[in-house]
Order: sequence, then structure tokens, then C-alpha cells
Amino acid sequence: MTRATRFDNGILVLTENMPGVRSVSLGCWFKSGSRHEPAPLNGITHFVEHMLFRGTERRSSQQIAKEIDTFGGFLNAFTSQEFCCVYSKIQSDKLVEALDLLADMLLQSAFAPEEIIKEQRVIEQELRMAEETPDDRVHDLFNRLFWQGHSLGRPTGGSVPGLDRFDRSALVRWKEQRFTADRLMICAAGDVQHDELVERAGRQFCSLKPGDLDLADPPPHPKRQLALEELQLEQVHFCLGTAGLSQNHPDRFALFLLNALLGGEMSSRLFQVVREKYGLAYSIQSGLNTFHDSGNLVVSCATSPQNLTRVLELILTEMADLCRRPVDEELLQATRECLKGRLLLSLESTDNRMSRLARNEYYLGRQVSIDSVLDAFDRVT
Repeated sequence: MTRATRFDNGILVLTENMPGVRSVSLGCWFKSGSRHEPAPLNGITHFVEHMLFRGTERRSSQQIAKEIDTFGGFLNAFTSQEFCCVYSKIQSDKLVEALDLLADMLLQSAFAPEEIIKEQRVIEQELRMAEETPDDRVHDLFNRLFWQGHSLGRPTGGSVPGLDRFDRSALVRWKEQRFTADRLMICAAGDVQHDELVERAGRQFCSLKPGDLDLADPPPHPKRQLALEELQLEQVHFCLGTAGLSQNHPDRFALFLLNALLGGEMSSRLFQVVREKYGLAYSIQSGLNTFHDSGNLVVSCATSPQNLTRVLELILTEMADLCRRPVDEELLQATRECLKGRLLLSLESTDNRMSRLARNEYYLGRQVSIDSVLDAFDRVT
């Protein structure tokens, strides 16, 4: 059962009680991500996220780490194009302590200058690691081209040269402007009592004020582009993509099935043809990126240079065939059952349930029952 309560300052508390579990996943989701950053400040949300772990007025970074370890829990965070989230998974009897820890990190982070310098070095290593990982690098190149001129085309973590722009005043100002009450969703799933969490969260976050910034940005207009980057590698890594659908588009379930048929599963066309039949690649798959107003479908692969032309031909042939010929009903039904099964298995995780609360609210403006999602897959022909 899901429940929702909105505070006067705009904070939304969402919970789902899961009978039979003894843990809780608790997340604080701010509706502000890298797509809401101007180009000169690309990466600042990610930097702020990192600094939340660098100490508060009450706790040092070591104390934060030791405290969550004492709970036997997990503490992490991520920045995406449309969110910044700090979350924890703990035993249910440690929920109050975990909420206090998250509130302290979000409301009382110190942003000590010496810690900013340390974290800048950490983030630099993170970005350089991505630059030297071919799969990450080719996806960044693809995004830059596909969303050319739009903030979705910029990397979530920013760039190494851009890190120097983020001094204490810039980071604190950004946090105060973007991490506001009206953009905060506090989500919990597992062995959680809604009224108790509402009462505790009301105490912890009552000082957080709503903001007055409009984060609306224009929808992107994908571009048809081709780019090549030469690196000294044994393989060619490439992405091939086309426009997709938004998270709330009425045809999104058809696209989910289409992606699974094309390259989303081991039984998919691309995996079976390129890898299993011809042995031309170890890694080949398709995937979806979906946002509140747009999306894309991307095929990615790594292969030897001498195989590149043949692999591209096979991919384009399978994509064209999928567009021209109706999918066999037996295969479509098998794919439906695959995705429905994956969904049901994922919902055994408190983390996934907690994430689902936030994403449903952000993208759909409401909570959607599991049965309605299963029915939506069944209606695709």
C-alpha cells in the first residue's frame, strides 16, 4: 500500500509498506539534475552531491561513514539528468537514525574549503576514469551529438577543466537555490509506517524553505550526426541511436517491448545474430534513455575494426526488418512475459520500490499500481 503526505512547505513524503521485510530503503530525491544546469556550471549538482558526504556541523566525513556502518546499512547518492538523490538502506529499527543522518547531510553540510579541494581531486579521478573507459566515452560522445545544443547532451559529472569554477560560494549558493522544499520527495519502502515517518520528517525538515526558481527548460531537438574519435584500442566501440519516447508517453510500453525484442535481452535479435550466430562481438545491446519530455533508443557494441562494417549492416538489417514485418505473436507474448517477470522480480527489492515511488510521482504525477503496468504490457499488439 502506498501513501502520500505533502507538508505546507512543499515537501512530499511517499511510502510503501512491504509486509514480510525487516529493512527500509529511504531516499531524499530533489527534482534538480544536470539538465537544469547552465553550460558554465555543468557538473555542479554532482559536485554538491559529493560534498554532502564531506562533513556537517555535527559530523565529520569519518563519523558519517562510521555511523552508517554501525547501523549495518548502506549510504549512497547519485546525480542524473533530472534528479539528485541521497539514499540509505537500513534495518527498520534504525529508520529514525538514518533519517537524522540524511537530514544532517542535506541541511547542515559544512562545505569546508579544505574538503572541497580534496573532493575536487576525487571527482577529477572519477571523470578521468570515465574518459579512459571506452564504453563510457562513446556514450558521452553520442549524447553530445544526439542532444546537441541542449543540456541533456552534457555529461552529468561535468568536465575536469570545469571543476575549478566550483568554489565554496558557488556550491553553497547552488545547493540553497536548488535543494529546496518544493523539489524534495522523501520516499521510503519496506517495513515503514507512514505516519511515523511523516512525524519524524516534519521535525527534521521543517526549516527547509521552498524555492522561487523556475527550472523549466525547452524540450530538446535531436540531431542526425556522425562523429569519429581515434583512440589506440584493439576494438571499435560505437553507438547507433534514434529518437525514443518520454517517460509518460502513452506508447512507452510498446517501445519497452520493441527494445527488448531488438537488443535488450539475451534472446533478442541483435544478441542472437551478431554474437551467437556470427560471433562478431562479445558486447552488443540496445537500451532506452527516457526523460520527462523526450528520450532515445541506443544500440551499443564493441567489435574488431575488421568486423565493423559487417556488424553495422547486421544491426541496420535487424532494425529495418523489425519495422517492416509484424512481430510473431508467440514471440511478442514471450517478450511480454519476460518484461513482466523482470518487473515483478525487481519489486522484491526495497530499493527498487523506493525508486519507483519517486519516479512515478515525478514523471506521472501519481502512483501507478503494478497490475495496471502489467495490463499495459498485455495491451500492446
